[in-house]
Amino acid sequence: MPPVEALERSALNAVPAPRQALCGAAVVRAGHGGAGRVNSATWLDPRDGDDLAARVQRIEGWYARLGLAARFRLTPLSPPALEPLLMARGYARIGETIVMVGALDGLPLPDGPAEIAEAPDEAWFDASEGGAARAAERMTELRAFPSLLLVPAAWVSVLVEGRVASVAYVAADGPVSVLSGVATLPVRRGRGLARRVCLAAFGWAQSEGARVACLQVEAENDPALSLYRRLGFRESYRYVYRVRP
Repeated sequence: MPPVEALERSALNAVPAPRQALCGAAVVRAGHGGAGRVNSATWLDPRDGDDLAARVQRIEGWYARLGLAARFRLTPLSPPALEPLLMARGYARIGETIVMVGALDGLPLPDGPAEIAEAPDEAWFDASEGGAARAAERMTELRAFPSLLLVPAAWVSVLVEGRVASVAYVAADGPVSVLSGVATLPVRRGRGLARRVCLAAFGWAQSEGARVACLQVEAENDPALSLYRRLGFRESYRYVYRVRP
């Protein structure tokens, strides 16, 4: 299993943000206020804990100038003193996300056809929005991905009766691939389409030289967790957000 730092760096490359700055070992990112990973500060070294209060204030100022709420993403790489500091400053703890990792070698082939494209079309975006009930801000960020990415990526679709019913997005960052944006239209769920779209995405990643895949899933999403576990994925670590009300 790759170390947490490698997974975090690959995920940052796979999920780009239009604005990004470094504050020591913290990667501070901002978009349109949608996706958490695009709009938060994430540390990549737990030893980087000097002058935390001053640096948190500096990051808060950056977000304030953009009209965004300050958001910090807490992972095993966060300095131990960061969360107590944020708590003392009134930050609320929201969500818990599990990062899972699995080997690509030995995965089965998809049980049906899937389309793989170098860029998403409107049908892909429509299914993504409808399948995951994404907010407008998040869809705006998602639409910008193709113009922001440096690493290879693919947009995968499964069609039912000629219409896109399930989608996923996958990026290959050397040996590590990152799966994201898995969504299936509510009327098409329970038919194994998510499994098919994931396996097609993993197959593409393996063709790009990736050996493992990582993905993130909300801790309470039991159907998704069950699917990924059946495919051999195991938990690597968890993260949460601290957001200023």
